[in-house]
Amino acid sequence: MKKVIRAAWEGLVLAAVVFLITCAVIGLNHPDESFGSGLGVAVSCLATAVIGVGFGIPSLIYATELPTGLKVLIHMGTGTVIMLATSIAVGWIDFSRGWKVCLLIAGGQIAVAFLLWALSCVRIRRDAKQMNERLKDKE
Repeated sequence: MKKVIRAAWEGLVLAAVVFLITCAVIGLNHPDESFGSGLGVAVSCLATAVIGVGFGIPSLIYATELPTGLKVLIHMGTGTVIMLATSIAVGWIDFSRGWKVCLLIAGGQIAVAFLLWALSCVRIRRDAKQMNERLKDKE
C-alpha cells in the first residue's frame, strides 16, 4: 500500500508541475484574458490530480518481470486513457471546437506524456549507471 501511495504522489507532483507550467504559458500568451475562475480552477486542479494518479499508480508495473514493451503499454496506455477521458470530461477537449482542434489538443497531451516518460527513462538509466559504478568502486 505504501508503494501505491508513493507512486500516486509522484504522479500527482509531476502532473501539478505540468499544470503550473501550462497555466503560466496560457497566461503569458493571453495576458488580457482571465481564463481561471474559482470553479474552473478547482475542476482543473482535480482533473490534474486524477491524471497524475492515473499515470503514477500504473508506473508500479515496472517493478514486475513482464517484458519492457508490455510494461510501457500498460503504464502509458492506462495513463493516456485516463488523461484523455478526464480531458473530455472537464472540457479541455471540447468536440464543439471541431475534430481537428480536438486531435491537436489530444496529440499535444500525448506528446507531453511520452516526453516526460522518456525523460524519466533517461534519469533512471543514469541513476542505475551511477549506482553500478559506485558498486564497482567498492569492490
